[in-house]
Amino acid sequence: MKNQESILEIFGIKILTIRIINTGAKNIYLFSIPFLSIRKSNNITKINLLILHRLHIKIKNNYALWSKKRTIDNIIKRNRKKRKDIIKRFKKGEKVKICLVTERPGNWNFDYLYPLLKKNPQFEVEILVMPDPYRGIENQIKFQEEAYDELVSKGYSPIKGFDYKTGKYFNLKELNPDLIFYTDFGKWHYHNQYYITNFLNKITFLNDYGYSVMQDEITCNYELNNLVDIYFRQTQFHKKMGQKYMNNSGKNVIVVGSPKLDVLFDENYKYINVWKKQNKIKKKIIWAPHAANEMPKHMYQNDGFLALYDFMFNIAQKYQDKIQVMFRPHPDLHSQICKKWGRQLTDEYYEKWNQIENGQYYNGGNIVDSFATSDAMIMDCCSFMAKYTAFDKPLFHTVIESSRTNLNEFGEILYENFYTPTNELKEDIENFIQDVVINGNDYKKEQRAQFVQQYFGKINGKTASENIYDEIIKFLEKGEV
Repeated sequence: MKNQESILEIFGIKILTIRIINTGAKNIYLFSIPFLSIRKSNNITKINLLILHRLHIKIKNNYALWSKKRTIDNIIKRNRKKRKDIIKRFKKGEKVKICLVTERPGNWNFDYLYPLLKKNPQFEVEILVMPDPYRGIENQIKFQEEAYDELVSKGYSPIKGFDYKTGKYFNLKELNPDLIFYTDFGKWHYHNQYYITNFLNKITFLNDYGYSVMQDEITCNYELNNLVDIYFRQTQFHKKMGQKYMNNSGKNVIVVGSPKLDVLFDENYKYINVWKKQNKIKKKIIWAPHAANEMPKHMYQNDGFLALYDFMFNIAQKYQDKIQVMFRPHPDLHSQICKKWGRQLTDEYYEKWNQIENGQYYNGGNIVDSFATSDAMIMDCCSFMAKYTAFDKPLFHTVIESSRTNLNEFGEILYENFYTPTNELKEDIENFIQDVVINGNDYKKEQRAQFVQQYFGKINGKTASENIYDEIIKFLEKGEV
């Protein structure tokens, strides 16, 4: 019966059409023009002019859309007013509160920015160690505690975002910062209450914890990258990629350098020897593997661990009189391998590195000391590619059949400075250790030194942190939001 029609024609002209919508519901059309709607329910029949009925529905829907847009416009307007109020307070010499957000060891970018901000009496500086839900509750707690302890050891007073004893999350809105500085762009790393969409009435900044070398068409164009007031990037390459790939055409991108590398310009910094003591001087090699072998096919993939875990341990033993090896896996590797091997075997493998005289497992968040005091690195990590190169040390990048490097424009020229497999991976790694590291035949040294000078020097004659600080002040003084 549904959608049946009865038609009255005179001399072939359609005069009346009765369209049965369903039981108790009919529409009547006069000369194909909407005329009447008839609705019967509970012995009550309602008859309306169909054209007016449809017009009413259209007006009602349009009003709903208009009302929603007006609500969004009002939210934007209110947020803009609140953001302007922050700037007005700063211009009047009043204090503003800035919150530096980090989430795990290795994400902290602010060792040199923090004292610059603290030196200015107009800034009240807070640090939030944000819990990372992406890594599961066990790793969320583990990484938060490690990051918290590391920051405390440096003399900071951070706030824990998650209290695992009570199961409660710290309320950032109650802290009520005026400015928020993020180091991660991935929404999946944020509990909702910490994500930028809850703080559109604040002034926000982003500086990636990693040095972008892969797939900028994806990694620089997430929602947070586009929403922050300033997106601080490392080189002119990264600015151009932002202009090319970002939804906002990179209008918020400013080139400042990498604050993690500011230590290279600090003449007073004393590097700590984080290596296990040996009975004689040996070449120090960092092995930094990944096991991320389930990445989406359109994304880069670094997964050399399972192909090399036995080989690298055996190599450490084979050359125990000449080298020592620091096993420094990605923080996610332990949980990824647990899924394949189980917890016990995974823990045993990690501990095995500590048991041999010239080996060690190291998970410290401070990469600077391990990088500066090493002689070489063997790795498949994307975030270490540029940062280790900046220390002007030889690097061997491991690639297996399932690896996907997917380098961006900067990554391609950076990659020319690496040692890479040419024949068989394990054989090439051993040749690298023997020839480049032990024998000192680092034949890429000269070209690497030129690259370091060109791309890792100061910008505007200043460190990255100095540039970031200046841009924050400029933004607050200029006052355009």
